[in-house]
Amino acid sequence: MAAFSTKGLTVWLQKKPGSSPAPVTITSATNAKPSVVTVAAGDITDFKAGDVVMVAGTNLKALDGNTFVVGTITSNSFPLQGSDASGETAGATGGNLTNYSTADMVEFCVSSIEYAQAAAQAINVGTTCDPTAQIAGEPQAGTVSVTGFQDYTKDGFLEFMRAVNDQLPRILQIKLPATATASGAGQIVFPSATATGFGETFTVGQAAGFTGEFTLGTKPLYVV
Repeated sequence: MAAFSTKGLTVWLQKKPGSSPAPVTITSATNAKPSVVTVAAGDITDFKAGDVVMVAGTNLKALDGNTFVVGTITSNSFPLQGSDASGETAGATGGNLTNYSTADMVEFCVSSIEYAQAAAQAINVGTTCDPTAQIAGEPQAGTVSVTGFQDYTKDGFLEFMRAVNDQLPRILQIKLPATATASGAGQIVFPSATATGFGETFTVGQAAGFTGEFTLGTKPLYVV
C-alpha cells in the first residue's frame, strides 16, 4: 500500500445506542480466513458491502463478540472482512449478526483524527522476597483524539456531544479514501469508543473549534 492523501476520508459515529438493529440469523459460517457467512435469502437485503456487523452465538471464538466489515455479497453470502476462523476446529452452530448500516451511523466532520495505542504497563508482583518483581502487562486499547470546528446544525457534532454526556460506547468508523487500498474500500473500525473528553475554544476573529477524545474498549479492526 502506497502513501495516500486524506482527501476523501470520512469519519462516522454510531447513533445513540439502545435501539440496535434486530439480529439476523446466520445459517452457516466457514472456518476460513476470512470467514464467509450465509443468511436466509430474505435477510440478505439488510446488508451491503462496507456495513459494520457484530457476531454472536456461532460457537466460533474467532467470531463471537467481535466486529467485522461486510465484504462483497454473492447470492446470500458474504465474507467477514478482518476475520480469521481458520484455526477453529469446531463448526459454527447458528448464531446471529447485528448489522450497523449507514442508517445507524452519522457522519462526524472533523479536521483531524489521531489514534494512539497506550503502551503496556508493567504489573507489580512484588513480595517480601522480591519487592521490585514485575511482569509484563497487556497493551491498552488506546485513545482516539479529534479536532474540528463547531457546527451546532450538524447531526454528527450533536451526536458527539450526546456521546460525551451519556458515556455510552459507540462504534467509530474511519472510511479510507479509495486510493488508500487496493480494494478501494478500506476502513478502520473502533468497535467500542467512549467519548471521554470535550473542549471548545472561542477566539476573536477565528472559527470556533473543538477537541475531543474517545477511550477505546477494544483494539481497532483494520480492513485494508
